[in-house]
Amino acid sequence: MSVLLTNGTVFIEERLREQAADLVGRAPDPGSLELRLASPDGSQVEVSADLSSFLLQVLRSMARGRVSVTTLPEELTTTVAAELVGVSRPTLMKLVRSGELPSRQVGSHTRLSTSDVLALRRTRSRDRRAALDALRDLDEEFGAD
Repeated sequence: MSVLLTNGTVFIEERLREQAADLVGRAPDPGSLELRLASPDGSQVEVSADLSSFLLQVLRSMARGRVSVTTLPEELTTTVAAELVGVSRPTLMKLVRSGELPSRQVGSHTRLSTSDVLALRRTRSRDRRAALDALRDLDEEFGAD
């Protein structure tokens, strides 16, 4: 049995961690899994790909012994934002100064909207994927060995 505290913290017992480890160990390739919720009457509800991926990451973390899940605040520090985007803090500050990433000043500190940071992260990921696809196309066209 798990214990839920009023602040949203959930503590799990070792038995539940072992169940997560067993499930993760028996599951086929996690990239091909689709999660569904099933009720006793046989009806099912499909879990979205994003939520399935998140839940599988939580299960894998539980299987290893430690997991902490929290929501992101509305605003981020530049250090946290840089980590989320996958760039150094100085590079992030260049994006802020160029206007590519909106920000606001709180005294001498720069704060960034979480939604803006996540949008930049998605854009950079899409751009990287497109560049990789273009390289693959060139490789197929010219047959590099």
